[in-house]
Amino acid sequence: MKAAVFQGAGQPLVVQSIDTPAVGAGEMLLKVKYCGVCGTDLHYTEEGTPVAPGAVIGHEFCGEVADVGPGVADHWKVGDRAVSMPFVGCGACASCLSGKPIWCRAMRTHATGQISGGFAEYTPIGATGSVKLPDGVSWEEAALIEPLAVGLHGVRRARLDAGANVLIVGAGPVALGVVVWAKVLGARRIVVTARSDRGAAMAVSLGATDFITGDKDVRREFRKVAGGLPDAVFECVGAPGVLEQCIALASIRGQVVVLGGCMRPDVVTPAAAMNKELNLVFSLAYDLYDFEVAVDRVARGVIDPSAMITDRVDLASFPDAFEALRQRTHQCKVLLSPGGRPR
Repeated sequence: MKAAVFQGAGQPLVVQSIDTPAVGAGEMLLKVKYCGVCGTDLHYTEEGTPVAPGAVIGHEFCGEVADVGPGVADHWKVGDRAVSMPFVGCGACASCLSGKPIWCRAMRTHATGQISGGFAEYTPIGATGSVKLPDGVSWEEAALIEPLAVGLHGVRRARLDAGANVLIVGAGPVALGVVVWAKVLGARRIVVTARSDRGAAMAVSLGATDFITGDKDVRREFRKVAGGLPDAVFECVGAPGVLEQCIALASIRGQVVVLGGCMRPDVVTPAAAMNKELNLVFSLAYDLYDFEVAVDRVARGVIDPSAMITDRVDLASFPDAFEALRQRTHQCKVLLSPGGRPR
């Protein structure tokens, strides 16, 4: 099969012919229709990466089942349409059986290339971590289930009351996923803030009620539109200094939910959070429930995430498109179609 292969930190991906992965017990081989690019993919190809040269990454994929391993045929068959969590566990522990393979001690992930990932024509997936796609869900929509699940998990971690006022810091795909679910779950004011207004139109189209650029006094502007400070602040940037800003913006006894994956040391002032008696919550990825709910809501037309898609590329042009994302301009969600544009 053809794949975009990691060469080493600081080097562009290279499209090569490699062996098609074999599937083991409880696994399936997925013919990838689309795989989205995540900020984590960019981080994992930089200095300090946990990815080994020669690996294939990519973890936001959907596709068609091309082969099934032992123990799978009772539930899945070749030709089924599927979306999958990018984690494969042992399949037998409490974490796996409860739909949370990310906590399995034997967990392997596509995100770091422990399992050959979705930047390829085929990728192996775990059957128990996969969800069948209804006919009403398009391939493009299916490719957005993973980032939608990230947002849903973060909003669930916040345990928002209906009518809550929320502030979302950042306007990338993770932040937009939070916008979508905050709206679905009944938030009153959904305010997004970012350094520029580049993502304003997209945020509003997905459910944001207001957008504040970072050159303004965000605390004061939020008070104007919401009548008070946010009940919850969602940190969706993952850069040093942003968590400290979120703590400053939160209300007394409010909460800060961290979805941004900051991979560098950071400094916060614990007393600033203590003096407000804040709840500081971290949200990591998702579980099978989040995928199932996201698929259901897209299938029923409750949410339409397609506005997040800004580019579609094939394998030949993918290495250049991937590198271009390091200096993001108009892009929100870029989708790779390894086998050509699916129908």
